[in-house]
Amino acid sequence: MKTQKGAMGILEFLRNSWFLLAFAAGVIYWVARQDSSLDELHRTDSRLTALENRTTILETGLGQLQIKIDTIREDVALIKTAVIQ
Repeated sequence: MKTQKGAMGILEFLRNSWFLLAFAAGVIYWVARQDSSLDELHRTDSRLTALENRTTILETGLGQLQIKIDTIREDVALIKTAVIQ
């Protein structure tokens, strides 16, 4: 009889506090999602850093090519003036 009252008491408690249990489950779910979002954020940050490094390398290469092109233009201009004279 006592066990039946204890079980009924637990069931009554669960029935009366379902909203509290649902809220706790929602909070746990939200925290778990935030934790996985932090992992995704870390991966995205790593990818962004890699892209920034590649961009810097390309910009450096383009800068060097621009200097070479400018030098060639100056040489061509000097050759033109020498040929014209």
